[in-house]
Amino acid sequence: SSGINAEWPLRPGYQNWVMVNKRGYWDDTHAAIEAPYACNYCGKYIVIATPTSWTQAKKDCESYGLSMAIVDSAADNLELAWAANLTFGPETHQYRWNYTNWIWLGTQEIMEDGVGTGVFHHHDNSTLSWDPVWDKKSQPDNWTTKRGEQSVVAFSRINQKWDDSFHWKHRPFACMCDHRSCTYT
Repeated sequence: SSGINAEWPLRPGYQNWVMVNKRGYWDDTHAAIEAPYACNYCGKYIVIATPTSWTQAKKDCESYGLSMAIVDSAADNLELAWAANLTFGPETHQYRWNYTNWIWLGTQEIMEDGVGTGVFHHHDNSTLSWDPVWDKKSQPDNWTTKRGEQSVVAFSRINQKWDDSFHWKHRPFACMCDHRSCTYT
């Protein structure tokens, strides 16, 4: 089968597809290159390095046949850290607020008249059912500017903590496989 997917957002200049080259090594490539494909990924999360807004990240995950990441336990949080390490490697940017250090999750706070309620729900409308560790004591703080409020959630690659953020910031994002392709015995 072809490696071409007409629904995949083609972004000129980005080599955001991978393939195994003739020597058996992973190689990044352009979406326009036709190649056979095989997938047997055993993880729950796939981290996409291309920075985008929270809203666009949700649309991109859906266009890939996935959904935006739902992290609903400490074990899920660790698995997301593992997936982020697969995408970026263990090194983080020295500036903590650099966009590459933060990954969009499919979670947002329910807002009423521009004020956070303290209740978080996922993109599928299920309620956050665990108590994640937030990046700072005062988080989530629902800071508001002319462009909107901090109502969506980002995951820190540095310390695996969460932060509320503005939806318009451009960051890498995490998608979720609806099921695992592997079973463990």
